[in-house]
Amino acid sequence: MIAFSRAAAAAAAASAAALLLAALSACGNGGASEPPQTSYDPAATSKLQFAVGIATLSYNKGESVAYGLNEIETLRQNDGLSGTLYNVPMIIGPSGFAVLLSTETGVQVQGAGNDTGTNHITWGTLNNQSLWIGPHRGGPKQSTSGAFGYGLCACNSDSGPPNGITPLFVSYNLPVYGDDDADWYGGPPAFPQEGPSVIALGWQGYSLGFTDFAVKPVLGTYHLYAAVPPSYDTPQNPTPSPNPNGTPSPPPGILAAGAQLTSLQAIPQFTTPTFTPDHKGGGSIGVQVPAGATEAMVVVYAVHGGEPATCGQAHQFDSFYTIVTHTVGAQKLVLADNLGPLTQSGKQTPTICDGESYDIYAAAMDYPAYEASYPNNLSQLPLIKGPNGQADVSTSDKLFDTYPRRGRH
Repeated sequence: MIAFSRAAAAAAAASAAALLLAALSACGNGGASEPPQTSYDPAATSKLQFAVGIATLSYNKGESVAYGLNEIETLRQNDGLSGTLYNVPMIIGPSGFAVLLSTETGVQVQGAGNDTGTNHITWGTLNNQSLWIGPHRGGPKQSTSGAFGYGLCACNSDSGPPNGITPLFVSYNLPVYGDDDADWYGGPPAFPQEGPSVIALGWQGYSLGFTDFAVKPVLGTYHLYAAVPPSYDTPQNPTPSPNPNGTPSPPPGILAAGAQLTSLQAIPQFTTPTFTPDHKGGGSIGVQVPAGATEAMVVVYAVHGGEPATCGQAHQFDSFYTIVTHTVGAQKLVLADNLGPLTQSGKQTPTICDGESYDIYAAAMDYPAYEASYPNNLSQLPLIKGPNGQADVSTSDKLFDTYPRRGRH
């Protein structure tokens, strides 16, 4: 059993940032007493689902391609919010699966710790590794990794601020065990725009759901286990039970789900996007969505900076923008001019500032990744598999450049 308040339960959707941030705000309104406590058994009130697939990884300036393992999970209550605030996940692959060599580098994987050479991935070996997790936000230390409402992330509530309040969604640098890493966050126009007070808390964007690994996939059954603590000793030291480093078993204490990898046929390589600035803050993105995909999400990552005259204080943090397409093949996507962070008065700002550096990259899927995401979908069991029963993904390499200054063509 886990004891937590209804306000904290609302914050449990680590991937549903709008719901989470509303809960964080409510907890800071200066109430004179603790809210009523209610106990829930996550194994009885939540459902875990899990899918695996082939990850096609484009890297080395788009000149190389590797194939890894993709996974996607949801752990949700019947209202669609995340089933727990803290858990310790473990993925166990078939006997032939080995966390040993990176498919991108051909040498021993980095940061795998005791998982090296085994057929399992335990998040204790990845936590607090600068290779896979960016700077911590929202608490006194980096949160450890858990399985939440939409995707694995370093979002456990063991970082605080208070016990039982989960921090903001933090994306991994993907692919795990890879060489050319990317941060995947959902932003406008596909996802809601957040205000300056939310961004100041460390908010960067929504979860796109998938976690890919640059390790060789093999056919067979994969299992995901989420060990859930029955209680918290302190905010910094929640106690999982049973020990997730041991051999997982079904409840009590553990939620479990399995997934089949029945085909090694991959989505073809996603070539690196192109970009033509319109000198107004946006521009035109050229993509070639590979055959076999049913949708693609293009991510624009604007690194804070540029000229204050065009962006001011609103762009003092990095920004992510996302465009979704359900069309395969060559196409031009419009990046609007004024998607940038809002000012304190609610005024729009340019999507990319003059002189601001940016990355553009994309992921194509054969399953409804965007449709299953927060805040679009609050069903307990959103569809996370394609027609072949898998969750395959193909990711492009990054396009790096600097946005031109106005008047300079």
